[in-house]
Amino acid sequence: METIDISIDKRRHIKVKKGLTIRNILKQYNRDKPCLEYLAIKNNTFASLNETVNENTTIGTIQNFYDSPRRAYENAAICILQYTVEKKLPERKLRVLHSMCDGVYCKLDGQKPLSDSVFEKIKSGFKETVSANIPILPELYTRGEAQLYFQKTGRYDTAELIKHCSLNYVMLYTINGQRYWLPSPPAPETGLIKTYIIKKYKNGFVFRCPVENDPFSMQPFYNQERLYEIFNEAERWGNILELTNISQLNDLVTNNNISEMVKISEALHEKKIAAIADTIDKSHKDRRLIFVAGPSSSGKTTFMKRLYIQLRVLGHRVISLSLDNYFKDRDEIVREQGNNINFEVLGALDLKLLNTQLSDLLAGKPVAVPVYNFINGKKEIGKKSIQASPNTFFIIEGIHGINPGLTKDINNVYKFKIYLSALTHLNFDDINRIPTHDTRLIRRIVRDSKYRGYPAAQTINMWKNVVEGEKKYIFKYQGEADIMFNSSLAYEIGVLKQHAEFALKSVEQEEPSHPESERLLHFLSYFLPIDNKEVPPTSILREFVGESSFKYH
Repeated sequence: METIDISIDKRRHIKVKKGLTIRNILKQYNRDKPCLEYLAIKNNTFASLNETVNENTTIGTIQNFYDSPRRAYENAAICILQYTVEKKLPERKLRVLHSMCDGVYCKLDGQKPLSDSVFEKIKSGFKETVSANIPILPELYTRGEAQLYFQKTGRYDTAELIKHCSLNYVMLYTINGQRYWLPSPPAPETGLIKTYIIKKYKNGFVFRCPVENDPFSMQPFYNQERLYEIFNEAERWGNILELTNISQLNDLVTNNNISEMVKISEALHEKKIAAIADTIDKSHKDRRLIFVAGPSSSGKTTFMKRLYIQLRVLGHRVISLSLDNYFKDRDEIVREQGNNINFEVLGALDLKLLNTQLSDLLAGKPVAVPVYNFINGKKEIGKKSIQASPNTFFIIEGIHGINPGLTKDINNVYKFKIYLSALTHLNFDDINRIPTHDTRLIRRIVRDSKYRGYPAAQTINMWKNVVEGEKKYIFKYQGEADIMFNSSLAYEIGVLKQHAEFALKSVEQEEPSHPESERLLHFLSYFLPIDNKEVPPTSILREFVGESSFKYH
């Protein structure tokens, strides 16, 4: 019997017979250390637990239900949904459109609303597949073999996706012989998808997954009407551009037609920003405090500068303020929080000073706005006072901008709140969406490596904390916004691709962030590169790739 060497979590070294699956190895030799069964790490790359091991290998286990295992859970669920529709409704086609309320919003092809009878077939079929506990098996194919399979089965969107992939081999996943493409490995069997809710919504349905860190708990459903509207707007923009998936974007690149699409994408942004300025101009004359908030890498700074220009066009004086200048002195934060200080919390801001100065500005009084010195951790008095006329607007940027607790001493009649996020309408194919989370992370990796001196490994390692802070301090206040702005650009990953690949390829094999860097490199392999020269100097994308006509510091 031929044996191979296996290392498990760098603490156990064993010899096993060749050809076992990762799952079998862990069940036989790692019983004393429980781990989640949704995903594994093989040679420091994410892998299905059903992958067979035929050579000396390192295996890493995952204990917490965060991004990666939850992604595997959702991937398996989407695979089951597609299998269910093919089996129960062979004349219909499933489309997974975008994220919504801890899950994904889905529709069937056609314009008709989802009938109760069809919805029940989906629910009952999904339940049957879960109860049958069918293995979801990884199978490696050449790119040509995979493309041919999807052409023969009528899934041309997936065949076209694979056509432009830079990899020679493609991993597919099978349920009862039916093959599916997924952007990353799914959970190893259908029976593991035990906690879920399928809820009818609008013209389709929402498939909801468990909350992070607990694969057996669900949050209550909360209606995300604003988010639904902004995704509908993104879908309309996609229809204007005739662009809904990666293969269509890649075709524009190969046919040298990308320039027009870039110009239309940027024009849609400019038209929307101008419309927001018009709305502010026409709203109540006292609404002069314009708060701009959004998660990391959503393009807040460039948006502010472009909104500034549009308001100036309408004849207004505009003053920009940053909440970063209103942090409490570091010594005071340490007294309140201890040595592990967190600048992300609302309490790190000097709210009394902020509310007093904004009130004074609204009253036309002169104010010396502070400048925060991050080197010594102290607010310094501004060298010049500012004074506002009744025609002056103030654009105030910061993560807490739409939090009601930020300016509770100021009447809401003076406030206009804008929320930004990069909600891409572009998907891999009809079934597999591109998460907003990934778009923002790639933006952040590029900007950090080019302008902040942070390697990709460091950005990836701290990203979990960034997202946790956003969940606590930003996302839950989306509903407070008067307007949402979608900062994504359909073509942006093509431009970011080469910058991001350069940064990601520098992540060492032994780095904890290596599995995530490999996942992102796989993600990028499906995009053709787009030349930076197509990006206009005022684009939000210039905030990340450089050569903007705006000054940021």
